[in-house]
Amino acid sequence: MAIPYRKRKKRVLGSDHLQHEAWVMEQFSYPPIKFEDFVKECVMAQGVSEAQVKGIASAMSNRLRSYLTLGHSVQIAGIGTLKPTFNAHSAATPEELGSQSVYKVKVQFYPHKEFKEVLSQMTVVDMDAIDENSEEEEAI
Repeated sequence: MAIPYRKRKKRVLGSDHLQHEAWVMEQFSYPPIKFEDFVKECVMAQGVSEAQVKGIASAMSNRLRSYLTLGHSVQIAGIGTLKPTFNAHSAATPEELGSQSVYKVKVQFYPHKEFKEVLSQMTVVDMDAIDENSEEEEAI
């Protein structure tokens, strides 16, 4: 389990408020796993039909949206808690605050203990080093 990255030279704003060149780590993102592939893996792991997995996933998604829309947090065993939240502008008086002050509504994710353990075991790997090893193996 590793999170791949690449090294890249980039112009950054320094503490002196001037532009400088610096090397940064950029996370390499794999394409997302397609829902159909995810369903197939669940089918193989649990021995249930594809229609059952899709039906349960759809029902969970609908219920999750409903609860979040009502302002409830939702705990998902072994994964974590999803909580609706928002960012709002401040005001000089409490009377000026209200729903018009909200500029961003979002969902925060709080990972479950088991999920955090998986994350804590992940490593970070340089993609260039992986590419070099692949080239060496191909040459053999």
